[in-house]
Amino acid sequence: MMKKMIWLLWSSTCCWAQHGALDYEAFQFPSRLEGKKLNLLYTASRKTDSRGAVIFVHGSSFPSKLSAGFRIRGVSWMDVMADTGFDVFALDFLGYGESDRYDHMVQDDKVDDVPNGGRVVVRDLDIAVDLIRKQLGIDRVVLLGHSWGGTVAGHYATLYPEKVDRLVLFAPIVQRLGPTDRKPIRSLFLEQTPEQRLEQFKGQVPEDEDMVLEQDVLLHWGKAWVKSDPTARARNTGSVRYPSDWQMDLYDCWNGNCFLNPGSLRVPTLIVRGEWDTAFSARDAEMLFDHMVHVDDKSYVVVGRGTHVLHLEENRWALFNEVLTFIKNEKR
Repeated sequence: MMKKMIWLLWSSTCCWAQHGALDYEAFQFPSRLEGKKLNLLYTASRKTDSRGAVIFVHGSSFPSKLSAGFRIRGVSWMDVMADTGFDVFALDFLGYGESDRYDHMVQDDKVDDVPNGGRVVVRDLDIAVDLIRKQLGIDRVVLLGHSWGGTVAGHYATLYPEKVDRLVLFAPIVQRLGPTDRKPIRSLFLEQTPEQRLEQFKGQVPEDEDMVLEQDVLLHWGKAWVKSDPTARARNTGSVRYPSDWQMDLYDCWNGNCFLNPGSLRVPTLIVRGEWDTAFSARDAEMLFDHMVHVDDKSYVVVGRGTHVLHLEENRWALFNEVLTFIKNEKR
């Protein structure tokens, strides 16, 4: 079933149980690098019978607890999925959240570390997928990736379609023909304060529009982001360090050399973006949809009054509901 659905969804709210007192389970397991461990957040299905497993794949600058796991008014995207009957997981790549850091992120004089772009970290995603499949006794999982994480998830689905039930690409980085004005960054890591990152979030909202970021994000997200970085306390700068190789991925993708090839996708796929998103533009989404020539069940949805971080904004419920409809394979 091939569908091209472009809807402007202005408001979608729902009442869900408060989960503020609950924390996620966390599992550490070996990564692709010897001696380095990955972290996987988990919350079990809150239904008697599980609908299957959903794996969230975070973007380039903040980890799972600040993304799908961040609770706004007591409820996170992970909570919503668990309430609906899915076993929910969220992977932290190396260098993020509770996963181990690359040596150069801890030792300032360390310069000979390994690459960590999307072509490489897909191996860590495969380790996590296989672990979940084995533990739950299932063949396939739902992959839900945001931004750079969406590009990694999409690339993974081209490599291992037999392990993916359905794929959600939420504002991924995709191929543009270039050239781009952006320059490749050669630094080993990036460093930002919460104030700088939040200003970037705010800057995505058109000047003549009201702020759409939720108050919990404006008030609490920044402190939680710093807390997620174990190097921040030792450096005492109030900034967060995160890996930088995704910048080369972005440069490559926007100059016609993207590691995600939509023509190789064959699993049911939903593309979703916020109306105001410029990092994943309407043209990007249209081209991605059109180039998925081997995907029979594909959909494209636009959520109104949303930016690249729609999952942290007022209209996140429209995003959640559209994703749930797709992964539950429900008819409209």
